[in-house]
Amino acid sequence: MIWLANNRADKQKGDPKVGGHPSASASALHIMGAIHLVCKTGFDHIANKPHASPTDHAYNYLLNLFLKDDLSKFTLDEANIAMHGLRAFSKNGEPVFQSYHSAFDPDHHNFFPSGTVGIPPVNAGYMALGYRYAQKHNWKVPENAHFWSLMGDAEYREGSLFEAMPDFAERELGNLTWIVDYNRQSLDGHRLTHKEIMGGTDDQRIERTALANGWDVINLRHGGFREKLFSKPEGDKFKKFLEDEVTDFELNAYMQLHNKKTLKDTIGNKHPNLKKFLAGVADDDLFNAFHDMGGHDFEKLVEAFEASKKNQKKPMLVIAHTIKGWGLRCAAVQGNHSMLPEQDEVDELRNKQGISEKELFVRFADNTPEGKFLKTRGEQLYKEIKEQNSIKEKNLKSVSDKLQDVELPNGFDINLKMASFPHTQWMLGQITSKITRIANTPLDEKKLEKGQKALDRNEKIWKIAAEQFVFMAPDVGTSTNLNPSMDGKIFNPQEVEDFEAPLGIKDKTLPDLIPGEQVHDRFLRFDITEANTTSCQGSIGKMKDVLGIPVFPLMTVYDFFVKRALDQFFYNLYWKSSFLLAGTPSGVSLSPEGAQHGWKSDFQIPNQIVWEPFYCVELDWIIADALKRHMVGNNDGRTGVHLRLTTRGVEQKEMMQRLRRHRRFKTDLTSDALLESENENTIAAVSDEEILSKTRMDCLSGAYYIVDYRGYKSYEPGDNVVNIFAMGTLGTEALKASDELLRRGIYANVIMVTSPDLLIGNLGAETEYFHLRNTLGVNGNLYLEPTINGKLTTPEIVTLSGRRVPIVSVHDGEPGLLDNIGSIVGTRHETLAVRKHSKCGRPDDVYAYHHIDSTSVVEAVGKVLSETALEQVTISRQVANQVSGYTHPQTDWRALWPKEKAH
Repeated sequence: MIWLANNRADKQKGDPKVGGHPSASASALHIMGAIHLVCKTGFDHIANKPHASPTDHAYNYLLNLFLKDDLSKFTLDEANIAMHGLRAFSKNGEPVFQSYHSAFDPDHHNFFPSGTVGIPPVNAGYMALGYRYAQKHNWKVPENAHFWSLMGDAEYREGSLFEAMPDFAERELGNLTWIVDYNRQSLDGHRLTHKEIMGGTDDQRIERTALANGWDVINLRHGGFREKLFSKPEGDKFKKFLEDEVTDFELNAYMQLHNKKTLKDTIGNKHPNLKKFLAGVADDDLFNAFHDMGGHDFEKLVEAFEASKKNQKKPMLVIAHTIKGWGLRCAAVQGNHSMLPEQDEVDELRNKQGISEKELFVRFADNTPEGKFLKTRGEQLYKEIKEQNSIKEKNLKSVSDKLQDVELPNGFDINLKMASFPHTQWMLGQITSKITRIANTPLDEKKLEKGQKALDRNEKIWKIAAEQFVFMAPDVGTSTNLNPSMDGKIFNPQEVEDFEAPLGIKDKTLPDLIPGEQVHDRFLRFDITEANTTSCQGSIGKMKDVLGIPVFPLMTVYDFFVKRALDQFFYNLYWKSSFLLAGTPSGVSLSPEGAQHGWKSDFQIPNQIVWEPFYCVELDWIIADALKRHMVGNNDGRTGVHLRLTTRGVEQKEMMQRLRRHRRFKTDLTSDALLESENENTIAAVSDEEILSKTRMDCLSGAYYIVDYRGYKSYEPGDNVVNIFAMGTLGTEALKASDELLRRGIYANVIMVTSPDLLIGNLGAETEYFHLRNTLGVNGNLYLEPTINGKLTTPEIVTLSGRRVPIVSVHDGEPGLLDNIGSIVGTRHETLAVRKHSKCGRPDDVYAYHHIDSTSVVEAVGKVLSETALEQVTISRQVANQVSGYTHPQTDWRALWPKEKAH
């Protein structure tokens, strides 16, 4: 497969190297063989190291497990086409394989995507947790599903793995097995670890770390043949030599000695204490023993993997000693990671297996022992794969039956009337608190517990969806307003005695963190481990795709620290996990905390939708919409929901006050009637319900007008009109600036951006920015105006200026979040954003420091209006000759917008 990928006829000059990893695949050959051929079931999940993906494809080819979307099997011709298609692009729908494990592969069933190292094994662990959570919450889950992960020994140094190990042990994930492919080499070459300082070879360090973190360990160093030599005279010294004395680098060097006598002589001279043992061992036996690693002994591997299933309370780490490049000429060679076999080596390997040059890929004949075994084994796995799919369909049907003829509401009816300047993080707490109450309140009022309030009609409709929420946070649950969802609802098997309650010192104002595994326990508690929490969210968010269980993970984290788990976050989006991530607080608006909590990045990652609400009701609409889309599967291309919230409050009633002023919401006006700003409040508006309904539709499309002067007298696009786009809490500054500009005779519409992705990002591009251009009517239309006296006569045509409605945007974050609006519609655009590291202070001080305050907005409006006024219309030479002698006035924009003196 790898050789074909690198020798295709359609390769063009300048194409990058195709590559592949035959040596890494070879070292994993027997490990994955034991899993595929003996140890796994069709219910198990596998996270294999990316460089060994061709090994899995080869085994699945032999097992006839290339499947179509409907789970029907490939024909032999289709399977052979796929085997020729590693790293190829499918031009006509033919099956191909991606470079690493992917959902696009025809054998992707229960494989974790593996394009990144250090992350899939963690997702495997949290998928195991997801299975247990689902089972404890009365969902149908395959029994005894096991989760296998194979990683390289260099990969085992990834911090993500060490962060996850103690968590998996404390959560008692006994159905998790990690396997280290210990071949003593990495991408750059031999792994030169410090044996003296580390107290042994790296496999010993790996073993100690696993034991210290609560795991069981099997260190599979030796194959059966080698173990027989240990029983020879002084064989114990040979064992001690292999386990404690020889370094990994030295061992790999001996692997490259193909002259058997030279190998024995070299070892004897280097280690004279072994001479007596060596004298009693044949050269061939010593050579074979050196290469008889435990990770290439099939029986030893099966024995270890079966043993890993026995302890249901502890995860298992198996250290499988292997040879990188086993069976290839590059075995144990420095830098063999990217070495590719030559044609003659491929021919040699093919001839050994009796495969003709024309066929290349051949299965064992059905009448051979191998063929019979593979057929039986493949059919058993196929049966289990279909059984898992049947479980998935039953789970999906149980949900769809409950949702049949049910219209989920547009919000959660949070009462904001008594709230004084609430913020969106507060609103998140109100919504999650209500969701938790709905989930844990029985529909049957006879079963209500003391103190429980019966659900109202809308709450009953939300019941099935509310039960799907799984809350989690990396030690910021209480500081992100999740207290009600935590209190007495921590899901974990650990048995903890409550020492505070009997002593009468338990603070009932704080959440009860004693864990349990009851149906009402829906909060997964984490330490300060953003990577763990993000991976957990990704795995649990895939439960609907895997088993038809629509659990919906909601994670809170300080938005700045999303970056700590950005690789995991990207993995979740690539994997199309369905989740809700609340980054809160976000941006420099967390002004008292200063610089390191303040930066807000522009993540333009496919399958993500970012929301940043201003008013609390927007968040209500957004979460309700996200939950509905998740439940019914209407979230293609946007399964990863990223909320950015704030702890800066805003007056909520101002929203309706401003919306009622819109011309489109006024009643009893003729179609051509214009409003006057001085008396607009004397004209009645439609009902608040109708206003909110239309605003909600715009909000969920990415943006809405909060200030809209269209239809007002003296509103002259191209002269005194500007569009201000604001996002999140900077809406306050935009509104203040708009009011100030109206005093100066400038009509500044304010458009609140709720989702940059929907309005001007990847999702907006899919509709050619329809909402921005058509629904909101923001465009780059050119308005021609004479620049001298406002009259247009033939001689004065040369004085025409082409003016568009310019744009100013203001937001708390990187410029890239909103800085492309003008380029999309074709007009002048000034972006006010955070362009430097921040400092501590009040919001007003910090905003002024970053030039995103209301004064900066006013000045930016002046700049773009003045620069637009200076635009010229180029006229033809014929017209120019008729009005020769006239020179268009040139000036600096500042002359048209003098600064006002401070009041």
